[in-house]
Amino acid sequence: MRMSQRSALRHMLYELRGGFLLVPGVMMLIIITFGVGLIWVEEHIPVVTGWAERWAWTVPRDPTVAQNLLSAIAGSIMTVLSVVYSVLLLVLTFTSLQFSPRIIIAFMKDRVSQVTLGLFLGTFAFCLVTLPSIHTGPSPAVPTIAVSFAMLLAVVSLVWLVYFVHNMALSIQANRIVHRIAMETESVIKSLFRSSTPQSVHLASAPVEPGTPLPCPESGYIQFIDIQTLLSTARSHAVCIGVNRPVGQFVPKGIPLATVSPAAQASSKCIDAALRAFHIGAVRTMEDDVEFGVLQIVDVALKAISPAVNDPSTAIACIDHLSHILTCATTRKPPPEQVFDRDGVLRVTLKQTSFPRLLDMAFDQIAHYAKSDMAVCLRILRALNDVAVLTRERTHLLAIRACARRVYDLCTRHCPSEECLELTNRMALIDHHTAVT
Repeated sequence: MRMSQRSALRHMLYELRGGFLLVPGVMMLIIITFGVGLIWVEEHIPVVTGWAERWAWTVPRDPTVAQNLLSAIAGSIMTVLSVVYSVLLLVLTFTSLQFSPRIIIAFMKDRVSQVTLGLFLGTFAFCLVTLPSIHTGPSPAVPTIAVSFAMLLAVVSLVWLVYFVHNMALSIQANRIVHRIAMETESVIKSLFRSSTPQSVHLASAPVEPGTPLPCPESGYIQFIDIQTLLSTARSHAVCIGVNRPVGQFVPKGIPLATVSPAAQASSKCIDAALRAFHIGAVRTMEDDVEFGVLQIVDVALKAISPAVNDPSTAIACIDHLSHILTCATTRKPPPEQVFDRDGVLRVTLKQTSFPRLLDMAFDQIAHYAKSDMAVCLRILRALNDVAVLTRERTHLLAIRACARRVYDLCTRHCPSEECLELTNRMALIDHHTAVT
């Protein structure tokens, strides 16, 4: 689906930043440019040429030996690079099977892996660029600085390879995987959710008159919505655009994405401009989707408490990080569901996530499948109590109490009564902290 230029650029940068293209590609280009610059400087600036002659002992002076050296570095680097790619594929396969296929996105954003690929590709390309500058006759010439830098890159690559293997060994640990997802989810919350400081709020009723639906041109998930494009479109055509589904939801082809009111103002130009504000993709992303971050952690927890894995410790770690996400969300205001233009006219209505919805997504499924595991249920109640301590919002407190009551009732029905004393004490503490006047 054709997007606005701003939306397309933003999405492209997000996709490239999270994969194995942008960072390795940029690093390779920088190293190549630096290599070409070193060769040119050494050949055309006499001062640098004289300085390089004094350091000629650091590299082979025989052009044939220098060529063999660069060829050996380039060949070795490509061999090791194939091993690096194999390790990455192995790690991605392992994490997909052990935890959840959805967390592969988090691994592709690992900066160490991106830098490793960029460093090895850059070293290989640098050797290729330097080789033609070595002349065997009639006047033999070896670019001392460039060959020295190629040797330095080879040493740095070997050292970085050790660090890469160390990082891979750490990154496949469940706690680190969940921590990485939680930190990214927190950053999305901070970018989308507003500060909790008091602000003036417009309240307006959505148009009740029939509108013109905007059918989805292709099936997929709503990855993000360019609200500014919707606002400018609605203002320029004097309409109100009501978005039917929030970011992260799947929309089949032909199902209305939004509704334009009044219908008389919904020209084809207006509809085309409004559709460009939506980006539909084959998978959910964390670009603007807070719920997807919570869903990934819940997936890891559910896999951990399944009978095939039976790892409640990992589920407890997931609950701890979910409590961190919820404490971050409860101290901020969710994105507005109504957008007004500068004249105070309602132009866009949206479906936005909320704290009660995040709370239900975080703990309902885990509680259902862990209802006979006292340790997991106790940790859920402790997490809910921690969140309750940090908020005085009435709706938040009521949602926390309702969620805690569901967990308590599930666990008490499936665990012996003599084991529920601590559970009862924690429920009483939550009742105390969520008491509203």
